[in-house]
Amino acid sequence: EHGLEYEADPGQAEKFITECGLGEPNTVATPGVRPSCSELENDEPLDPKLHAAFRGAVARANYLSADRMDVQFAAIGICRRMAVPNQQSWLALKRLCRYLVGLPRLVYRYDWQTVEAIDVYTATDWAGCPRTRKSTSGGCVLVGSHTVKTWSTTQSSIALSSGEAEFNGAVRGAGAGLGYQSLLRDLGQDLPLRVWTDSTASIGICSRQGLGKLRHLDTHTLWIQQAVRLKRVDLRKVPGESNPADLLTKHSFSRDRLEMVVELFGCNFIDGRAGSGPFQRKGANEKATMTSTGQTLNAMDDTAAAQPTVLPHVTFTPDALDTQYPPMRAPAYDELDDTMEDADPVLQTGLRLAEDIRQCTRLQGRLRGFKDDVNEKHDPNTENVVNICTE
Repeated sequence: EHGLEYEADPGQAEKFITECGLGEPNTVATPGVRPSCSELENDEPLDPKLHAAFRGAVARANYLSADRMDVQFAAIGICRRMAVPNQQSWLALKRLCRYLVGLPRLVYRYDWQTVEAIDVYTATDWAGCPRTRKSTSGGCVLVGSHTVKTWSTTQSSIALSSGEAEFNGAVRGAGAGLGYQSLLRDLGQDLPLRVWTDSTASIGICSRQGLGKLRHLDTHTLWIQQAVRLKRVDLRKVPGESNPADLLTKHSFSRDRLEMVVELFGCNFIDGRAGSGPFQRKGANEKATMTSTGQTLNAMDDTAAAQPTVLPHVTFTPDALDTQYPPMRAPAYDELDDTMEDADPVLQTGLRLAEDIRQCTRLQGRLRGFKDDVNEKHDPNTENVVNICTE
């Protein structure tokens, strides 16, 4: 009658807290906070003596974030500074440690359920890195209320607009969804794919065909346009305040809303210590840690209002879902608007001849050097088309 439960390794959180030398139980509400412009301007490099301790703690935080969706965005921000640490990254690491003191255990629940589709929610933090101005793509793959995968990754290119950044995030989410759809199909479960985004610009790019006036996009990402056109990807818009993927791209969460979103993912925080978890080894350790450097951690305060969040695919019935969140349909035509509006007579003549050749191919098939055979056909409906094919 009951499903399964999966817990992120609490031992990693305990080791992380111990290595950071946290003794007093002072906690913070969220794992990260965006620094202000003045803090970035006055930032200074970290003491080289602390580099080894910093990188060791960040590596453990990155390992822990694979199973803790609530700290993925904070961990990726710290990992960006592993090569050249600074004071702000040091403070961000301290804050993450304080957060884990208050919430050391996260449990995933997998109850029995019936599902009708694979749902992927995507979000983007446009130009979120203050130094490189690269964006962060966040998303999650859900099968019903079960969380299958979450990610928070830095985009490889610099997006020149929020629409471009959101489009890259939608491509990343659609690719992950198609991969899990193929995996489930191998297991005998053939489920459709729905991709949710809160960006109207991203939906517009995915629903059209070609780049149009967006000349700086990578053409290898345009496969999603054909996937939407062939209805392999059901693209839908979700309101920004109801997008659970914001947890993976934003720091502006209060503790109440963070716990609310985590609950939507089928997870919950619990207190105490896992009975099956191994205890830490005690004794002398030569590894450079924050404790060995004599650094202390300071608590931080947070105040923010919680906002209600729901998962549309879980809350509504299929009919109500199609009514409240209708799927995006690509136009039926396959010509580009900017090309068809060009008044160049040479171009228009070329387009007309190309259409005649396509019609010839549909009627006669692909011809391979049989010109004489084609000339013997005198069907009045195809005579002009055949002549074009043989010229």
